[in-house]
Amino acid sequence: MEFSCCIEMIYSAFPFEERIAKAAKAGFDYFEFWNWNNKDLNGIKQAISKNNIRPVTFQGSLNGVMVDRNDKAVYIEDVKRSLEVAKELGAKTLFCMSDIMQEDRSVKPHPRFISDEEAAQSSYDVLKALAPLAEEAGITLICEPLNTLVDHKGYSLHNSAVGVEIIKAVNSPNVKLLYDAYHMQIMEGNIIDTISNNAQYFGHVHIADVPGRNQPGTGEMNYVNIIRALKKTGYNRVVGFEFAPVNGDDDTIARETLAMLKNA
Repeated sequence: MEFSCCIEMIYSAFPFEERIAKAAKAGFDYFEFWNWNNKDLNGIKQAISKNNIRPVTFQGSLNGVMVDRNDKAVYIEDVKRSLEVAKELGAKTLFCMSDIMQEDRSVKPHPRFISDEEAAQSSYDVLKALAPLAEEAGITLICEPLNTLVDHKGYSLHNSAVGVEIIKAVNSPNVKLLYDAYHMQIMEGNIIDTISNNAQYFGHVHIADVPGRNQPGTGEMNYVNIIRALKKTGYNRVVGFEFAPVNGDDDTIARETLAMLKNA
């Protein structure tokens, strides 16, 4: 198991390339971020080379809506572009959203009604079409359920079981689920059982505590037990720190949390 620092939320007070350096110095195996199309890619490449750390994931979807059958072609073209950037930067995965995330990470409203059945079918069709491209690129596409009660009202994929069923149906080693324990604690709970029964379908895991989306130890979730359960399944991919540090400086919190979970 390896660990990644989401530099959109940790070290966010610093210039972007400096955040990469801080993640490396703190001992993370990787860093991750959200959109690539509003970043200085040359600056990121220089920071990667200088600090001997690479990105594990960033957002692959840009302008298309996965759950809208009318957006299939746009969505696929966006991810094709992102696959090229991922190869350029050395990323292992791309996370794919079911909807368009606006600048403030709110969900852009759909122009028409989309049923749950259409949403699931459209998601399957898009991922099935993208699977051979991901396999050829050697990059894993990871589909992320989010919560709709606190952070992302209107987001279509908000249930881990639905996500797992789509992943099973696509049946590709390069299409997996991004399991975010914070989001799923809000939506459904039962975190350890879900991990124990489904970790083979996970391509990446995100962590943050509930409530507040802050570091482990600030809320109701026992992340030592959660990481132990994840290790017990044989999960050998990456756990991403996607939380906003509170009650201390980012670097101390990141380092202390990293040490705690590595020793879990």
